[in-house]
Amino acid sequence: MKRCWSCLAMLALAGCGRVEERQTGSNRAPAEPAVNEAQPDVPAPGTGPNARTPLGPVNPTIDPKSTEAAEELVRAFVRLLNERKFDAAYMLLGPIAPPRKDFDRQLLGSTHVTQSAAGNQEGAAGSVYVSVPLTFGADEGRKRHATVVLRRVNDVPGSTEAQRHWHIERIDWGAGA
Repeated sequence: MKRCWSCLAMLALAGCGRVEERQTGSNRAPAEPAVNEAQPDVPAPGTGPNARTPLGPVNPTIDPKSTEAAEELVRAFVRLLNERKFDAAYMLLGPIAPPRKDFDRQLLGSTHVTQSAAGNQEGAAGSVYVSVPLTFGADEGRKRHATVVLRRVNDVPGSTEAQRHWHIERIDWGAGA
């Protein structure tokens, strides 16, 4: 039975199982190994339906324009900070992010970060903003506060897909920061 290469590629990409053999001309060769041979049902890191990117929606059932979507992005940011993955957390900051050494200095001594509920969305000049308060705890019990300001561009002519998703615009550090 002759197999269609494009059909096989689509099946392999869709995770519908492995191809046991492939036919090249009249010679038969063994199939290429699965992406994750030890656990064939588990996709390789960064692939599959649960793969996430900083600009992509965290939960596809959440309206990407909602305050809940903004809070999900901040939750991912807080999770990275609490896991001490500062490089990845810094990558979630927008184009006007502080220099990296200033970002690291603000986190110095913080042992745990918690997130509060977001405020109301506010519009300005074709954009929508929302603020999410954070609390940074320290070993000596001292707490510091900051506010993550998120922005997304409205669906206006000339705006890009990336601009229409929530992104961290800046972090406003509270007193004592």
